[in-house]
Amino acid sequence: MNQMLLDFGDDQNGRGRPGKDHDVEHRLFFALCPPDAIEQQAASIAHDYRRAFSLSGEPRLTTLHVTIIWVGDYARLPEDVVFAALQAGATVESAPIAMSFDRIMRFPQARVLVICGEGGRKPLTRLRVQLGVSMHNAGFPHNIGGNFKPHMTLLYDRKAVPTATLDTPVSWTASEFLLVHSLLGKTEHRIIDRWPLLG
Repeated sequence: MNQMLLDFGDDQNGRGRPGKDHDVEHRLFFALCPPDAIEQQAASIAHDYRRAFSLSGEPRLTTLHVTIIWVGDYARLPEDVVFAALQAGATVESAPIAMSFDRIMRFPQARVLVICGEGGRKPLTRLRVQLGVSMHNAGFPHNIGGNFKPHMTLLYDRKAVPTATLDTPVSWTASEFLLVHSLLGKTEHRIIDRWPLLG
């Protein structure tokens, strides 16, 4: 891939930081997506918490996912970035990941209600690092720093709620990871590609 295609900071690509640029309409990221039974369990938790604490935010039940690593936000989705992300996704290897979220809490900075936990964090972090290194080798900025806390967003709300332990953890074994194109503000996710977790 030539250097021109790797200049992801160019303004014409419309690259921004997550949630900071009101002109962006497209987000690209790698994620795990839960099976239908887990979506239903998470939906029940979201509705129960919304009712118990009189939250106004609507549950985001059509786009439930666990972000592995963010690729970028864009005014329009650049084909060269999608190509590089596809190349990165194809280079990593991981066994299936047993995920388990046993807590519900609010991330104050983002004003989101999430479920989270330690189950699966270590292997998911290894997958995240593999993707980050592959993306960096393809010309992406370094994007694997910070304190990685796997979680699933249930809804957005300004109201504070207490952290609690779930009576029944939300658990499943992820057998694939996906490259997802999110249409910001439309609660719509499009799967660009998926790769099996085979070990």
